[in-house]
Amino acid sequence: MSDIIEVKNLVKTFTTKDATIEALKGIDLNIEEGDVFGIIGMSGAGKSTLVRCLNFLEKPTSGTVMVEGRELESLKDAELRKLRGSIGMIFQGFNLLMQSNVITNIMFPLEIAGADKDKALERARTLLKTVDLAEKEKAYPAQLSGGQKQRVAIARALATEPRILLCDEATSALDPQTTASILELLRKINKEMGVTIVVITHQMSVVREICNNVAIIEDGALVETGRVAEIFAHPKSKAAKRLIIEGKDPDEWEAQNKAIAGNGSMELPAELHEDRKIRIVFQTNSSYEPVIANMILRFGKPVNILRADTKNVGGTAKGEMILGLPKERDTQEEMIKYLKERDLAVEEVTGNV
Repeated sequence: MSDIIEVKNLVKTFTTKDATIEALKGIDLNIEEGDVFGIIGMSGAGKSTLVRCLNFLEKPTSGTVMVEGRELESLKDAELRKLRGSIGMIFQGFNLLMQSNVITNIMFPLEIAGADKDKALERARTLLKTVDLAEKEKAYPAQLSGGQKQRVAIARALATEPRILLCDEATSALDPQTTASILELLRKINKEMGVTIVVITHQMSVVREICNNVAIIEDGALVETGRVAEIFAHPKSKAAKRLIIEGKDPDEWEAQNKAIAGNGSMELPAELHEDRKIRIVFQTNSSYEPVIANMILRFGKPVNILRADTKNVGGTAKGEMILGLPKERDTQEEMIKYLKERDLAVEEVTGNV
């Protein structure tokens, strides 16, 4: 597949009275046509600035952005407005017209584009069926739930038949169940309509659920990019490890950590050495063998299971554990070798978990 978005050496600086802030620092990024691509980072990392540069709502300080083979900097205003018609966008805050009903909200971009009113109405009704809100045509935004509002916003973004859909923290204001339904809708749109989707989020759980590829942004710089499954199994950058191993995603581990903590601390056996911790990820073909139990029996040494969970990564369930290993260095190395021989991804873990 060819790249539908190409970003080269993208820099964006903001100048205030007191300082110059470098929001983006030489970003290089390629997004394939038909992909679901995640851009993830903590608050203030620069990801929302980056997505606004993808359609020139924010003009870069330097560097190039190419969409469908056209360099945005070279386009005249009229050409840029036309190109933006092929780039839909949805936001955390929905941005609906509160004084207009659902069908009018969806028709709005078509009316702006000068479409025939009857054809715009037909298109809007078709999209309402796509987002499962056909019965809400006459309702107003105030009468809708958060998930329904986002479905209307998605239908509106699709009204002009865009080839790209930018989703800027589109699920951050939603509860987990509603988030899951919106992500399922986006997956359906990608599969059935062939729309390339770019998901901007601070939630690793969202990236794991829907994205094929991901770019991790930290302090305005691109620190890691690749297939979601590969980065989940082998995170290399500190930012990726924070998001994946340490569980810094706000939606991750909270309930589990409370359950583990209980009302007191757990005293570890003397033969366990907390300075050596590893994270293992179970692949599909390794999930049927009791690997940890067999390893303990083989070496005759206990390990401490500090964390265990199952994650959905691109529609595939992957188990992960963080283990505290015995204090003997030779035993540690033999255990790691044993796990790798059974096709488990093994990563060293530093810091608290």
